[in-house]
Amino acid sequence: MTEQTKNPQPGYAARAYPLADLTRALPPLTAFQAFVAAAELGSFNRAAEHLCRTQGAVSRQVQQLEAHYRCALFVRRPSGLTLTTEGGALLTVAVDVLTQLARHAHAHVHGMSTLTVRLPSTFAIRWLLPRLSALNHALPRTELRIHTSADDMPDFADADFDAIVVRGTGSWAGMAAIPLFDECLTPMCTRETGASLKSIADLAHVTLLHPARNRDEWRCWLDAVGATRIDPGTGLVFDTLELTLTAAAQGHGVAIGDPRMAADRLEAGTLVAPFPHVVRNGLGYYLVYPVQRAAQPAIQALAEVLTRLARDG
Repeated sequence: MTEQTKNPQPGYAARAYPLADLTRALPPLTAFQAFVAAAELGSFNRAAEHLCRTQGAVSRQVQQLEAHYRCALFVRRPSGLTLTTEGGALLTVAVDVLTQLARHAHAHVHGMSTLTVRLPSTFAIRWLLPRLSALNHALPRTELRIHTSADDMPDFADADFDAIVVRGTGSWAGMAAIPLFDECLTPMCTRETGASLKSIADLAHVTLLHPARNRDEWRCWLDAVGATRIDPGTGLVFDTLELTLTAAAQGHGVAIGDPRMAADRLEAGTLVAPFPHVVRNGLGYYLVYPVQRAAQPAIQALAEVLTRLARDG
């Protein structure tokens, strides 16, 4: 039975924590450093010079690894060292581990913190990137790692993310949800397509472009403006708003979405809003994170700057 920690540190998800495996006897870290240096430089002599150790010490440390893993890590030739298949596999792991340790040490020394944030892809491209310089300027001691996803559900089961920007209602069990802005909907299309739309009823004669399979966005907007005779179930379906807006900009139909996510296209004229009706759909964008992380200074700083940027428009 896998032994698990009874008191996992904040930030860890509820998952198997193989303490017994992590505390098994391993060769010292200096041996892995010697191995990586020898692999990179192709020679025990050059590795020794780089590490300020003797050639014999580096050779013995690599032999220590080979004894532990019961395989040769290098083919030794007069011309230099060549990694074996097993050596190449271990090198990948060793470099990853040493990189993470070096980053942690650097962050500790320089007071840096790291935040991994997952964002909806359209939000990341169309809202965050234009504000990225302001965000980095406001968080000078935080290393941001940004991941994107089309998924609107906050899932911290794998503990890979410190915070998530989510499009939803703002209510998730066990999560703090900081509102950024309400989502608004309006149709958008090319200027040429827009010229053919003399009234909302003309939408019946064009292709509706949907940013999600449920087609809720068009249904919400059509209901709000009283266009009950137009079928929101027709048209083309995409998995992100970004794709939907791109299709509209290429003349494939009329998209529906938040004009904030098309601000540059609307300003440039590659998209236009053919109708003045902008409808709130009851959803919004939220910064979401587990409540136990609410006291973390980096999370608090991220929440403050995102809400300020959202408030500033």
